[in-house]
Amino acid sequence: MKKYYVSNLREGAKVEDVFLVASKSVAHTRTGSPYLKVTLADKTGEVNAIKWDATESEITRLQEDDYIFVYAAVRNYNDHPQLQVESFQRWGEAVDPADFVRSSPFDPDQMMAELSEILAQVADPNLRALLDKLFSDQDFVRKFRQAPAAKKVHHAYVSGLLEHSLGVVKTCVAFADRYPQANRDLLITGAVLHDVGKIQEFEWNGSIKYSSSGVLVGHIVVGAMLAKDLADSIDGFDPILSLTLQHIILSHHGEHEYGSPKLPKCIEAMMLHCADDLDAKVAILGQAIEESDVNGGGGLFTQRHYLLGRPIFKGVHKIAEPPDVAVSEHAAVEEGEADLDLFAADVDYDPFADE
Repeated sequence: MKKYYVSNLREGAKVEDVFLVASKSVAHTRTGSPYLKVTLADKTGEVNAIKWDATESEITRLQEDDYIFVYAAVRNYNDHPQLQVESFQRWGEAVDPADFVRSSPFDPDQMMAELSEILAQVADPNLRALLDKLFSDQDFVRKFRQAPAAKKVHHAYVSGLLEHSLGVVKTCVAFADRYPQANRDLLITGAVLHDVGKIQEFEWNGSIKYSSSGVLVGHIVVGAMLAKDLADSIDGFDPILSLTLQHIILSHHGEHEYGSPKLPKCIEAMMLHCADDLDAKVAILGQAIEESDVNGGGGLFTQRHYLLGRPIFKGVHKIAEPPDVAVSEHAAVEEGEADLDLFAADVDYDPFADE
């Protein structure tokens, strides 16, 4: 039974427990001495770890996706906990997967039921046939239920893809109600398909990693190829409808610099991009606030977010915090440690970039 979770690590603590090795690299000090840079993980998140003066044996026997028992001290590095490892050994006993695999807070059965209810509203015979064929494939459904939506940035956990896809579909339904000039059936179908390529982009056996398909092709192109193959397999499928569906998937990141092979060129593509971007950003902000609270960050703001380049305002419910906390937070803004305008748009920010 684990005693120490990543979310509970505090500076000065001594840790003796099992962690999953999410990543490993070897670096050298200025004097040429090798050391290990490791990312350790459990269901609550990831923490960076350092093993100074690593021996050749330690470098060789530490492998990614292994479970290791770690003896370490918690230090603070760049306002984040870091484990300075004294020693480690490979864990040869069984582990409880529930201790190491982070999952969506929502029940996947309930999410699938809700998604199925919305998809049942699609009346277009071509799109209806495509969805029926896709979701009758039990291997696809199993992977779609389990896959993460990202490696780190948003919904980066088991069933994250299902949670994110459902969120985007529900937002697109609301968009279609507001803007009836959009093709509702096409928009809903594009929304549920926009990230299906992630079932091939990622591997999620313990830690989340990019597959060969993810590195060489990527989920956007994989998703468009899947949509084309499905349409081609259905007799009489409208070729223009097939191309439009592929375009919606290919353009859902919105900009070339964010990985979109195409820019949105139709109403449905633009709506899907906005819905996808919104769902991702809300998840990113929510995760930043949650992690700040878990890590003991009181007050109105999180630490400066590494992707957004600004602290995140936690909400008006935090205004009741003691005055000294609020003053110190605002002082940090005045001293230039935080952005003055917390709500300014960052045009260079890519919410979908994992690296």
